[in-house]
Amino acid sequence: MLEWFLDNGSNHAPSTNFAMDLVNLIVVIAFVLTNAALVYFIIRYRRRGPNDVTSRKANSHTIEVIWTTIPSIVFLILYIIGIQGFMSLRAVAPDAREINVWGKQWAWEFQYPASLREDKSKKSPLKSYNKLYLEANKPVKLIMKSQDVIHSFSVPAFRVKEDVVGHIYTYVTFTPLISPRQKAMTAEQRKELSALAPGQEDKIPQMADECVNYEPGQCAAYNVYCTEYCGNDHSYMLAKAIVLSPELFQKKMGELEEASNNITADQGQQLYNTAGCKSCHSVDGSRQVGPSFKGLFGTERAFEDGSTVVADENYIKESILNPEAKIREGFSNLMPAQNLSDEQIESIILYMKTLK
Repeated sequence: MLEWFLDNGSNHAPSTNFAMDLVNLIVVIAFVLTNAALVYFIIRYRRRGPNDVTSRKANSHTIEVIWTTIPSIVFLILYIIGIQGFMSLRAVAPDAREINVWGKQWAWEFQYPASLREDKSKKSPLKSYNKLYLEANKPVKLIMKSQDVIHSFSVPAFRVKEDVVGHIYTYVTFTPLISPRQKAMTAEQRKELSALAPGQEDKIPQMADECVNYEPGQCAAYNVYCTEYCGNDHSYMLAKAIVLSPELFQKKMGELEEASNNITADQGQQLYNTAGCKSCHSVDGSRQVGPSFKGLFGTERAFEDGSTVVADENYIKESILNPEAKIREGFSNLMPAQNLSDEQIESIILYMKTLK
């Protein structure tokens, strides 16, 4: 029954569906039998008069053995199915592609192996934010860590969920699939979805239909959630897992590589919206967790230790890579160090220069 509500987006889906269906079937059978017996005994042994006395029954070892043995066998079967499913969730295929996942308030960062670059001389990983690109039928291992508080990476269509914490690495492994049920979103569906959160479309990545321009069987998009409360914007810590055919996946990696080489204000604005900057820094002058980006560049900044400095390129880069170095007066130091490339930092600086 689980597949009625969720796509079968990974190799774990069939076994998880079977386990859930079996548990639900057992629960339904137990519910029907116990309630049928309850109704029967209420009617059959109801008191019929003031002199109707219930006869005393001796203990029945046979009945006790039956109602102990049968549930024990059922629970043993469920345990075997469960442990097999758990082992498959932890068994990493020898050819699995490793992708690093960073959780942070309130965004997801995905890092792909440098071997996917066309320019093999560059060893830095390719990156995407709030969009996880996967190659269909290619096993993958997501190695996850948090930059701040505890998060939880969950993709219901993949039947995977794992906590993301700061002091250790955790992982999930699966083989992504393209569900045949995936269809492009209609204009009416877009309108209904937008009405759920008016004015918040930019905060909800799944409102974008990632596969609208592709033929069926080439692309599938699944929702990614953070299922561990992690602060004010926890409910907006959403992403998309986008499964592409091998050809489209290689094309997408090429696009990410090209974007990583672009140093523009537009690229900086995109990073502001997707890399987690927007969660704490406004661009309209309003105060949030951190200082606003509006009018920041080129102005004098005062710090908790009484020192001041002009917000130039060096200050911004230092604040991104080492936020503890200079703490703005009137603000708490809640920002973790960001893992951005020089090109990405330069793009953010160009964008900040436009915010007069």
